[in-house]
Amino acid sequence: MSMHDHDASRPRGGPVRRWLSRVTQAVFGREPLDTQTPAPILPVTSTTRVTRTLSFPTPAKSDAYDFTIEVDFCLCVTGTLQGEPLRAKIDRRLADLLTVAQAAARPVARTFPPFRPGPAEPAIAASVRQAVGQALVSAPDEDGLVFECTTAVRVHMDPAIRDLQRRSVTEQIQFESRYELSEQAADRLGELRGVWSKFIKDGLPHWETPYAVVMAQKPAQAADTLFRMRKDRQAEARDLVGTVAKVAEGHERMDLLEFVLATDSALGRTYDLLGIAHPEAGPQSLFDEAEEVTGR
Repeated sequence: MSMHDHDASRPRGGPVRRWLSRVTQAVFGREPLDTQTPAPILPVTSTTRVTRTLSFPTPAKSDAYDFTIEVDFCLCVTGTLQGEPLRAKIDRRLADLLTVAQAAARPVARTFPPFRPGPAEPAIAASVRQAVGQALVSAPDEDGLVFECTTAVRVHMDPAIRDLQRRSVTEQIQFESRYELSEQAADRLGELRGVWSKFIKDGLPHWETPYAVVMAQKPAQAADTLFRMRKDRQAEARDLVGTVAKVAEGHERMDLLEFVLATDSALGRTYDLLGIAHPEAGPQSLFDEAEEVTGR
């Protein structure tokens, strides 16, 4: 194409047009406006999370006492709304969800006695979670906001019931404590019984055992105990002398068989009195053998 040829699709660039282009650049500082349609600016989408704890009373079984229900609402909002309008919508939606939670918890709570918050908690939590989910699905937002909510439920008993429960638990603890103490005392008494039985068996053959026990219990009175022990031995010796004198006196008036029987009986009582072990029996006499032969 030569320099004199002209493209019909482009406007002719005469002096006037060139002057107008320079004036436009000087005034606006830029190129003339593009005649093409600009791309649309899309709104920015954001996600906001809000956690709020709300509580309310609801009657328990028999309606005499109330449960206190605490619900943690964790609300997640996705959309283009920002600022104060968004906060106002969140507040309104939380108020609606609180009403839904109260309506869902009330019939379930009335099936549990007021002193059973533990079993009531999972049942109420499931009912509230289901009701909140259905409320969000059935009521979409007019501004296109998307609401998602998770809940955590805690159930508390009435303070008056808690005081009664505390007294009951205290009584149960005291009863269990008495039972354990009684069991421990029985075991301990069994051990002591064995120890004292061994002590008695070991000390019974010895006449000085009672005095030794007194001296062990009262060491400061050891001298008095020894003095009393000597007096007691002297009294026993006098009694023994009197017994022997009576035996000797009786020998003159009894025959041989009566003498043997009386002497054996007196010696046995003397051994017992002094705490002396009885001697072993000697060999059988000829009289015993004669009795055996006669018995045949």
